[in-house]
Amino acid sequence: MDKYYFETHEQAFENFKKQFAGNPVADYVTPDQLNQTFWVNLKDPSQSDVLVESLSGVAGVENVADQRKYLDQIFSVLNAASYTAIGIASLMLVAAALLIATTIRLSAFSRRRELGIMRLVGASNRFIQTPFILEGVFAALLGSLLAGGAVLALVQWFVQGFLGSRLTGFSLVGMQDALLVVPILLVVGAVLAAFSANFAITRYLKV
Repeated sequence: MDKYYFETHEQAFENFKKQFAGNPVADYVTPDQLNQTFWVNLKDPSQSDVLVESLSGVAGVENVADQRKYLDQIFSVLNAASYTAIGIASLMLVAAALLIATTIRLSAFSRRRELGIMRLVGASNRFIQTPFILEGVFAALLGSLLAGGAVLALVQWFVQGFLGSRLTGFSLVGMQDALLVVPILLVVGAVLAAFSANFAITRYLKV
């Protein structure tokens, strides 16, 4: 058992008024209509069945409820949504890498004669690769900045603005969380573009 506390009629009534503030139903409820409750937080929630079985039927105990069972379905949906989002993000990363590589290959193909001349005059691989890598990195940084701006706008006006005014009492993503995402987008975009461009241009270094 982690911690426990007893909630009296008056405490239950105060919590009820806070939860239903502004709702007309709060005017018709009195403290004696609300049950006294003994709240228990377990260190290991998976052992809740033991507590339910031991307290059910005890004199003075009307009901023993495991609130985790009410939330299991919600958590399952949230976990499925999280895994789906991770899968989509992974596919988007692969698509971005392929798009960058294709773009660099098309750029190198259109300049294959210049690349051949550079190889003939003794230009090093690094000297030939650098402009293409920088081209991919600059394009990725620009895209990352646009994506970061979209994330900030979404959090500011949709999450904090629209959802925040309707889902009171819930902890939503804030601007501080969104600001942490922007540098991650920039770093991941630049690194991904550099590797993709380097891989794409390699075949043209033997011209």
